[in-house]
Amino acid sequence: MNSPQNEPERRGRKQDSRLSDSDRFAVSVTAALGVFLVRNLLILLTVLGALWLGCRIFTAYAMASAGQHYLANGVVRIELPNGRKFNIPERYLYWEGFVKHGRWPAPKERRVKVEAFNFDALLPDLRPYREQDDAKWRELGQGDKLHIYVHRKDFDATSWRQAYDSEMDSVQRGYAKRLGDENGLIKFLDLIGKEGELKPYEVTYFTPDLRIKINCSYPGTAVSPGCSLDYVNDDNRNYIGYDFSRKYLRDWMTIHNNVLNLIAQFERNGASDSVE
Repeated sequence: MNSPQNEPERRGRKQDSRLSDSDRFAVSVTAALGVFLVRNLLILLTVLGALWLGCRIFTAYAMASAGQHYLANGVVRIELPNGRKFNIPERYLYWEGFVKHGRWPAPKERRVKVEAFNFDALLPDLRPYREQDDAKWRELGQGDKLHIYVHRKDFDATSWRQAYDSEMDSVQRGYAKRLGDENGLIKFLDLIGKEGELKPYEVTYFTPDLRIKINCSYPGTAVSPGCSLDYVNDDNRNYIGYDFSRKYLRDWMTIHNNVLNLIAQFERNGASDSVE
């Protein structure tokens, strides 16, 4: 039997029970609302993600399509300080175009004035970039790649006489050796190290008229043995340089003539172009 003094305590427990039910209802409503908001937020994020991905795919496709168009039809028009104009197909600009930009970029619509320019080709026939040769272009080391540079000549010399005299001086001092001619070239073996411990590190060649100088890494001193050729073309107040694998050294004269012919072709195309 409950005493009167326990009545307030029972009422308090009933009131607490009613408040607890109300709190549970509020929690349930809040949880349901939270689930609703999270679900709709996830749907919204999924839609936005799909739109972003679709935009990226479309942009990549559009850029790739544009890049293929520029690769097939693009022409870079340049002019040197001496007024010489060149039109270079974009296929010959693998490094300046694709490597630097990550795609084949749109060439400028007008002719661009430059101090110098460079382009690339594949040996032995100096062909430009083609999709079927992609692996050759991506190959590490020199491989079959030929990198050509046309520089403005800022020095007065019309040959590499000074460089040749320097080699002869090194021979006198014991830091180089004059070897027998090779492939029609004057040949020097350059040495490096302390006196008494000198080792070969480079081979230097000159044409008899000293207008061409070739520096090649000595066999065994480089992972990808290569050669650098520099040619003083004083008639046009510039000099030409290019790099190639040492395995092509025996063909240097053919390569050189092909390089000059290709540059001349670019210039003929530039001279006949009405774009300024």
